Amino acid sequence: FQARYRNSLFGATWAILSPLAMIAIYTIVFSQIMRARLPGLDPTFGYSIYLCAGLLTWGLFAEIANRAQNMFIENADLLKKLSFPRLCLPVVVVGSASLNFAIVFGLFTIFLLLSGNFPGWPFLALGPVLMIPVFLAVGLGIALGVLNVFFRDVGHAFAIFLQFWFWLTPIVYPASVLPSKIQSSLALNPLIS
Repeated sequence: FQARYRNSLFGATWAILSPLAMIAIYTIVFSQIMRARLPGLDPTFGYSIYLCAGLLTWGLFAEIANRAQNMFIENADLLKKLSFPRLCLPVVVVGSASLNFAIVFGLFTIFLLLSGNFPGWPFLALGPVLMIPVFLAVGLGIALGVLNVFFRDVGHAFAIFLQFWFWLTPIVYPASVLPSKIQSSLALNPLIS
């Protein structure tokens, strides 16, 4: 975690500033400028909460998948020189991404508490539910990581694919605004529950 922010003036603060800036931009653009409204939610913070929940979860998934697909290339020297359980590599990736997620999600939880929008007991279901995208990201990342060792274009193609996948997942917009034909095809997206 520390090596990632070495020689940086703000250090690990970037792990907080970057997602918060993205959330602020999306919130201003979609809830204020475009007047996006979600049915049944508080107009003041409803969209911000919806957006934060989706973006933070997506960020965890994308970080794990991206870092897992590059872990064999990034650790090639280590893999060649040392004998250690290879399972340590994805564990480190998931641990680091989870720490980043925990920091930002902790701030989001404080916001929920202060704004009076804390969901209560359903919040406890978050852990088991988050395991689904984490396991999907690890599996996808490892499979792509093996291919990326032999075909370096896989990593670049996946980065582009991930951008399309983001917009095909109702994170910034509710699925209810889509035509019914498209809504039925959303069931093919494994990140929609």
